[in-house]
Amino acid sequence: MNEDAALRKTLKQLRVEDRRAAVEASELLYAVSSRKNALDYLINGALEPGNVDGLDVGLRSFLRLYAYIVHYGDGPGAEAHRFAEHVRGVLGRKVFKAVEEAIDLIPLQKIPWRSLSHVEAMAYENFLPTWFVEYVCATFDEGIASDLMSPIETPKYIRVNTLWGGESPIHGLEALDFKFEAVPGIRHAYQVLGSSTGLTDTAPYREGGFILQDKASMLVGEVAAPGPGDVVLDICAAPGVKTSHLAQLMGNRGRIVSVDVNAGRLASWERLMERMGVTIAEPVLGDALKADGLPDVAANLVLLDPPCSGTGTLNGIPSTKWKITRASIDEYAALQGRLIENAVTHVKPGGVLVYSTCSVTVEENEGVVVGFLREHPRFRLVEATTKLGASGLRGLAEAQRLIPKRHACEGFFIAKLVADTPIDGALRSP
Repeated sequence: MNEDAALRKTLKQLRVEDRRAAVEASELLYAVSSRKNALDYLINGALEPGNVDGLDVGLRSFLRLYAYIVHYGDGPGAEAHRFAEHVRGVLGRKVFKAVEEAIDLIPLQKIPWRSLSHVEAMAYENFLPTWFVEYVCATFDEGIASDLMSPIETPKYIRVNTLWGGESPIHGLEALDFKFEAVPGIRHAYQVLGSSTGLTDTAPYREGGFILQDKASMLVGEVAAPGPGDVVLDICAAPGVKTSHLAQLMGNRGRIVSVDVNAGRLASWERLMERMGVTIAEPVLGDALKADGLPDVAANLVLLDPPCSGTGTLNGIPSTKWKITRASIDEYAALQGRLIENAVTHVKPGGVLVYSTCSVTVEENEGVVVGFLREHPRFRLVEATTKLGASGLRGLAEAQRLIPKRHACEGFFIAKLVADTPIDGALRSP
């Protein structure tokens, strides 16, 4: 469960309806979750020879919040003391007794920067797993590695839904004091300037006038560039944000077959299609890892956005970085290799296969595409008309990488592959 899901569940259980309190809780949750490694180091120094992971979940959460307030927030003052006393009352003195001494010691703890290795220091400074720092430093040049490790707050973006039928909602939203700036190179895309809080409470959002979507995710649709009348196979499609974008680019003309293995996510997909006014997409429950798991469709465009490590979303979903391991990268790459082998069998001669992930690792991106091209020489990698990112690695200059610090969006990889054999001249050129 990520931060958003956990917060929604908790607010619902506690029946919290105060919007401001919910926003403050969200900001605090993200701040604490993103710094988990540094906070745990400081806490473990106070608990020695104990360990924070050995504590009850309530005490564990409290100590992380307390350590954050003391070391990254207001400091060890009255606010921290009041918080500790409040938690003592909630948990009870008997439970709280296990961490009484740690409360006094946590403010005195320090991270011993001078005695740490370079990798360890970078991990605590940038709030990243040690394995990820080692991987990035070993894989990329110094400039890219530094940018990938930098903790930044990526902007929020919206996509105006031209299938909505009404006027653009931008002016109405600006009248509500929201501010936007058009995104160069991506149609109907706007960066939110300032706070996005409350956007999803507006009538245009509820009615499908716009959708929150990261710039990198929207770029996938622009690169795929489906046209009216095309047949599209959308693999690993739920919850459907990219599906709705494809339908918009097609003007709701043609056919989109959206496949996902998760019935619950497909239910979310159906609700989103209804809200966004998409009429040309149909959901299919199927396992794309199986040879017979995809429907019998020959497509002008196959979009494969497979499960991945999510290493491009560490700034936006900080819990991700504490769940994945170095072994996860190779496991995902193997999975993606199987998926693309099944996906390619549904591309018409002369058709397009777009492969994208929200990962920054080479194994899940260039590694998968290089292996694919080696096995399928009739395909060639082409440079997309819309290129906002940096060139791919391992000789795949036509692919593109989006780096959060450089491109102000989630980390992404996008490759556009075209089968050389044309479809009676009917398919548009790449």
